[in-house]
Amino acid sequence: MHGPGGARPSVSVVVPTLNERRNVERLLAGLDPAYEVVVSDGGSLDGTPDAVRRVRPSSRVVTQGWSRGTSMLAGLHAARGDALVLLDADGSTCPTEVARLVIALDDADLVRGSRPTRRSVADAALAAVATARLGTRITDPWCGATALRRPVVPRLGLPDLARHGAGFELLLAFRAAREGLTVCEVPDVRAAEWHRSFPTSSLTENSRVIRTLLTERRSPFAQTVPAPRPTVDGVVPQAYDRS
Repeated sequence: MHGPGGARPSVSVVVPTLNERRNVERLLAGLDPAYEVVVSDGGSLDGTPDAVRRVRPSSRVVTQGWSRGTSMLAGLHAARGDALVLLDADGSTCPTEVARLVIALDDADLVRGSRPTRRSVADAALAAVATARLGTRITDPWCGATALRRPVVPRLGLPDLARHGAGFELLLAFRAAREGLTVCEVPDVRAAEWHRSFPTSSLTENSRVIRTLLTERRSPFAQTVPAPRPTVDGVVPQAYDRS
C-alpha cells in the first residue's frame, strides 16, 4: 500500500457511531491527521456528529438511522482512500494501531486485528468455526479492527450485508476468503488507555454469527438491492429491508 517513492498511502478510517460523543472525541484526537475520517452515525441523540465536527473539522459525517450493518456500509461507500480501515469508536482498538493494519495490506487484501485478551468458550467456538470456513486462522472473531484494499470492496457483494450488524467484519473476511483473496491477522492489537472493557459476547450472539457463516457458504453473492448512495453531512437514502 505504499505510494511512489514510499509516500504515505491514502487511508480512510471509517468509524460507526451511536451515542458515542465522549468516546469519538478521544478516538479522533488520537488518529493521524493525514487520514481521511468518515464517521457513519446511526442517529445519535447525544451530539456525536457535532462533537466530530468540533474535534476534527475535516471529518466527513454520514448519517442514517438503521442498523450497524447499514452504518458500516454507508461509511465504506463514502470513504475515498486506497486503504479502508474500520474502527470501533469505543477505543477497543487504539487509534495508533491503524498504521499496523495498513502496513499489513502490503501482503494481504484484507487484514483483521486480534486483541491479546482472554476468550470465552463461546468466542473460542466461533473462532474455530470461522477458522475452518475461512481457511485462515481467526483467533479473535469479535475484533472490529479491519483494513481492506479499495479494489476488494466491489468483490464482496456488500449491500446484502446490511442486516448483519453482528459479526459484520467477520463476514467481510469470509467473503474475501471465498473470493480467493488473501486474509491475515495482525496480532496483539492494543486497546486505547481509556477503553472500558465489556462482557464477552453471549452464546446466542455467537451462535447467530455461526449460522450466518454457514448460510453464507451455501449462498451466491447475487444481490437484489442497490448499493447505498451516501449523503455526506446528511441523511443516507436506504433501500434495505429492515428485518
